[in-house]
Amino acid sequence: VGLDFHFHIKREYFQLGFVISGNKILENSQSQARLGYGYRKETARSNIAFFGGPTFFYGVVGVPDTANTFRPEFYQGIGVYAAAQAATKVVYDIGIGAELFTELSYKQKVIGLKLFLFFSGAYKGVKKNYNPHVRSENK
Repeated sequence: VGLDFHFHIKREYFQLGFVISGNKILENSQSQARLGYGYRKETARSNIAFFGGPTFFYGVVGVPDTANTFRPEFYQGIGVYAAAQAATKVVYDIGIGAELFTELSYKQKVIGLKLFLFFSGAYKGVKKNYNPHVRSENK
């Protein structure tokens, strides 16, 4: 499960993200936060983005001991990640997309494909500029 937030400061694009993952479904044994810098291009029908940056993670694994049981071993560290995203807008600024990503650290090396929902705040609505003597900008 993950959540990413894209934002810009002037013309520079950034990504903040948080992911909870594990070896099995609903087994959340690792948490990860990331900060990315990159390129983003949004049009009326699509969004394309490329981001990369550091990732900060922490988690727990079960380590077998001499009593034939498992003891928890906690870990944390810093890694790097890169992502390429493409989304198509279905209705206004709501869409679906896919992301090809990689995460590299001393604890794990992951390459994968994610499907995601896309929500944007770029849509401003139909312009309210009625003038009978000027052609409307609305289609």
